[in-house]
This record gives sequence, C-alpha cells and structure tokens, in this order.
Amino acid sequence: MRPARILALATALAVGSATLWAQQFQFNLDHLKGRAKSRIDLSLNSDTLQLAARFMDSKDPDEAKVKKLIMGIAGIFIKSYEFKEAGNWAESDLEKVRGQLKAPEWSRIVGIAGGDDEQNIEIWMRTAKGKVSGVAILASEPRRLTVANLVGDIDLDSLAEIGGHFGLPVMQKDIMQKDRMPKKK
Repeated sequence: MRPARILALATALAVGSATLWAQQFQFNLDHLKGRAKSRIDLSLNSDTLQLAARFMDSKDPDEAKVKKLIMGIAGIFIKSYEFKEAGNWAESDLEKVRGQLKAPEWSRIVGIAGGDDEQNIEIWMRTAKGKVSGVAILASEPRRLTVANLVGDIDLDSLAEIGGHFGLPVMQKDIMQKDRMPKKK
C-alpha cells in the first residue's frame, strides 16, 4: 500500500471509532507491554473496516482482494509484541489463550512449527450453526508474539490473502489445507 493510502487509512481508522464488537476470547497479554520494544494493539469493528475499505484501491489487485475479504468480517482484534531479545514471553502466555479455544466451538485447523526462523503458527476456527464465525491466529517467534481474532463470516480459502495486512502474519495459502503439526496427546 502506498504511503498516502496508509495515511488515509490510519486517519479513517482514527475517525471511525465506534462500539467494538465483543471479542470471542480474551487476549490476556497486557503484562507483556512493558517488556516489548514495540507493539500493535488493533481493534477494528465492522463499521471501521467498511470505512477502511473505502480507501482501498479496487484497481490495485492486492487491495481489491483485501477489500473483498473484509466485507464479511465483523471485527479484527490483534495484539502483537516485538522484543529486543528472546525469552521475554513464555509458552504459558500462549497457553492462557489456547485454554479459551475449547471444543466444541473452537478447533485447531492448522499448526506449523519450526523452520529456520523458528516461527510457529496456529490457526483455530470457531463454528456456530455449521458456519465459520471466527478465526484465531497465534504466531510466535523467539522475539515476536502475535495473537489475532477475526470475527464474522470468514472465507477460509481466502484467509491467507489478508496476511500482511492489519498486522496479521503473512501465511501461505497451502497452510490452510491441512494441519501439519502433530496434535498434543
């Protein structure tokens, strides 16, 4: 996105404050604020997302895809922390979030662990009445931790297209196809 569009989007988001959609789970990560060298705390409801979509260029293929995808989303809630050094967040921080993602409403659909960058990604899906009503994304690296909650009608086949926007981690389309991380016993 071009700098002028980013500025316009940021202005629209600041102006478009309204009552936030209720989160489906609590992030419980505020204790990490003081340890982080930088952080993102993003709460966008459907009104704010629709306002932001107005500033996206439908002629730009990437922006057009994102614009189409956010039309069915009722809210995007993200907390992301970057730390100067590894060890400033603990696995127990993620366990607190995972503990709220319980069956039968929530199920983990993707889990990828390791790699050269030591990045782990988990994608959880919430269903209600047979429809996807929410997605939780947990992405971690030794010096970065991101937890995101997308609320509303989510097209899982297109979810990867939103990666890299709104502070969400970039995801490859093929990770949405199957769970690659062994399930905990």
